[in-house]
Amino acid sequence: MTGKRNTFSTSFSASARAAGLLALAVLILSACRAEEQGRVVRYEPGVYKGKPDTQVSEDRLQELRERARLQGAGAGVGSLGGGAASGDNVRPPADSGERLKLQGGVK
Repeated sequence: MTGKRNTFSTSFSASARAAGLLALAVLILSACRAEEQGRVVRYEPGVYKGKPDTQVSEDRLQELRERARLQGAGAGVGSLGGGAASGDNVRPPADSGERLKLQGGVK
């Protein structure tokens, strides 16, 4: 019995190792999604390597300018961005000293 190797266990462990390596290779290769292929992996500071921007039509540009103008309406000095929606139904800010007295902070 000494000096003889069990050929069944040796061949089984070799085939199990090969199957394990094959499974690992399949797992690694399947983890690479198609949308990740061809992406930029080397970055250079100040150099954009992505797809070029598409041109915006003049109509769409005017539409965007109008939206920005409407969103900025009323957002000036002292405004909280309420703009056109703010009206008489908005409570004016209270005196901070009075507020502290009401909350019990000043005695």
